[in-house]
Amino acid sequence: MKQAIISQRQKKFIEEIDSTSSFLWLLDSLDGLSFFAKDNEFRLIFANPYFYRRLGLRSEKELLGKNDFELFPEPLARKFRKDDEWVLTNSKPMTGLVELFLTQQGIPAWYQTNKFPIINRMGETIGVMGTVQRYEKTGLDLTKDKKIQTVMEQIRRDCRNAPKMSAVAKENGLSHRQLNRRFKEVTGLTPQQFLLRARVGKACAWLRESSRSLAEIGYDLGFCDQSAFTAQFRKRMQMTPRQYRLQYGKS
Repeated sequence: MKQAIISQRQKKFIEEIDSTSSFLWLLDSLDGLSFFAKDNEFRLIFANPYFYRRLGLRSEKELLGKNDFELFPEPLARKFRKDDEWVLTNSKPMTGLVELFLTQQGIPAWYQTNKFPIINRMGETIGVMGTVQRYEKTGLDLTKDKKIQTVMEQIRRDCRNAPKMSAVAKENGLSHRQLNRRFKEVTGLTPQQFLLRARVGKACAWLRESSRSLAEIGYDLGFCDQSAFTAQFRKRMQMTPRQYRLQYGKS
C-alpha cells in the first residue's frame, strides 16, 4: 500500500513537470557528460552543450534534425546506428558500451556509452536517449568479468606488439572462443576489433604529437607495411594518416 501511494505521488509529480525546462536545465549543467536524444528516425532532437561543443558546434540548433551520418565518420556512425536500432526495436537499454567517440578536437578516444529507449504514455518506444562519458573518467570497473577487464588493459598496453589473441586467452585461462564471446558481451567488440581500434588511437596520438614517418608509425604498431596501416586507418577515420596529420598535427 505504501509503495502504491509513493508511485502515485511520483506519477502525479512527473505529470506536472514542464519537461522542456526543469530536466533540460539539469542536463545542460552536466560537465564532462554528454546527453543526447533521437526520434524514431534517428534524428537528434535534444543535446546538451557538452555534446554539441565536442562536435565543434556553437548551439544545439546546429545539429537538430541531423543524424549520426551527418556528424561523424561513417564507421562510427554505422556502429551508433546499429546500437540505436537495437534499443528502438527491443525497447531495452544498452549500457556500459566502450567505444571510440570523437573529442572536441575531432580526436578519437575511448568513451563509455549508455543508451535507453524513450517510451511515450501509450507504452510505445518513440526514440533513443543516452549519455557519453570519457572512459578514463568513469572509474569503470568491469567487475562482472575481471578476466575481460585484464585482457582489455593488456591489449591497450601492448597494442604496439600485436599480441596474439590465442596467447592472450591462454594467459587468462580462457579458450579462444570463450575470450571472443565474453569480450564482446562486455565491450560490444571482438578482441581483434578492440586491438585495431587501440592501434588507430595510438597512431592518432603519434600523428598529432610527433614527426615520426608514417612507415615508422605503421611498423611500430605491428602493421606489415605502410599500405596496410593506411588502409586500416582510413577504414576507421575516413581519412589517410597523412590527411589526419595535416588537419590535427602540431604545426
